[in-house]
Amino acid sequence: MGMNARTYGQNCGLARALDLLGERWTLLILRDLGMGPRRYKDLASGLPGIGTNLLASRLKSLEEAGVIERIVLPPPASVAAYALTNAGEELRPMLGQLAAWGLRHGAGFDDADMTRAEWIIQGMFARADADAASRFGGVVQFDVGEESAWIGPSANGIVLRPGAAPTTPKVRLQTDISTLLAVANDEITVAEAMKSGTLFVEASAEDMDEFLRVYALGGVGASAS
Repeated sequence: MGMNARTYGQNCGLARALDLLGERWTLLILRDLGMGPRRYKDLASGLPGIGTNLLASRLKSLEEAGVIERIVLPPPASVAAYALTNAGEELRPMLGQLAAWGLRHGAGFDDADMTRAEWIIQGMFARADADAASRFGGVVQFDVGEESAWIGPSANGIVLRPGAAPTTPKVRLQTDISTLLAVANDEITVAEAMKSGTLFVEASAEDMDEFLRVYALGGVGASAS
């Protein structure tokens, strides 16, 4: 392959991956699609600052690379959307690890920047044990301010989806975005947040303790309501 503006010109797996994924906004597009199919306008609303032409260009490049595909959502939506292909699904664990790394080592969060609970949750649970999550079974619901999201096991590992859980959750957590960030950054434990009254839990004590172990969060032994 000859050297051009879109390749590093190196026979290296990392370089080849960056040839496809290294442009600005690309990983954030994949982050959002990792939480399920999205319509074009949904992607645009979650990426403030990206121009319409640039988003269309990034989507086209990812589609040509076989990382995403266009689909039609099932009824009642029945509208066009974008989704990860099998190759794209392989990137989800890596994206979660990058999100977790960013929580630990990235610059501090700016109150003026856009924040979504699902983005924070993605980084929090990258360290979870997928096999243990499968044995735990069931889903965990997060209600963060006006946002809701849930996590649970699937054939492709642990999945995170926005909105209400499709089944009755084994664990439900209610909190605010500031507390969620503090827990994600290991500034406080789940048990400490519960004690302070900024995090509320609906679960049996047994399910809560198992959840904390499976998803590698501090505060094992915290009582649940």
